[in-house]
Amino acid sequence: MNNQIRAIALYQIIGGILGIALTIWVMFSGEMVVDQMALRIGLFAGGLYIFSILCGRMLFRNLRRGLVLSIINQVLQVVYFSFGAYGFQYVAGLRVGVGVDMVEGWTLKFRLALSSFHFSIGDDLGLKFIGVNLVALFLIFWLERLLEKTKV
Repeated sequence: MNNQIRAIALYQIIGGILGIALTIWVMFSGEMVVDQMALRIGLFAGGLYIFSILCGRMLFRNLRRGLVLSIINQVLQVVYFSFGAYGFQYVAGLRVGVGVDMVEGWTLKFRLALSSFHFSIGDDLGLKFIGVNLVALFLIFWLERLLEKTKV
């Protein structure tokens, strides 16, 4: 069980660090205009990635609390969507996603991604999709099983 906890903790810590690094790189690579809204969204993304790092660290310090926080972290990553002006996607680690793209009919999509973030309110990007991150879903079941074992 300790190896399982260590693996999940490292996954969350590495995913969070990678997410912060990618967010900083995207914001300051010169390919986008960094205005006040971009900074706010970047800080929001950074906060979620820091939460992922803290979840991983908490697994080493307080197992039950770490498992509960890790479940919350993974729940935030399960569903990703974009409908008109509203969209949300948060991945701290790996996403193996299965979803439906509804722009030109109903098209089943399979998507892979490393730590990534997308958030939009009020900007109609012309996207209409919804998906499920299978990695996060698997981790939730795994974390719940580990949480049940700690009750004994």
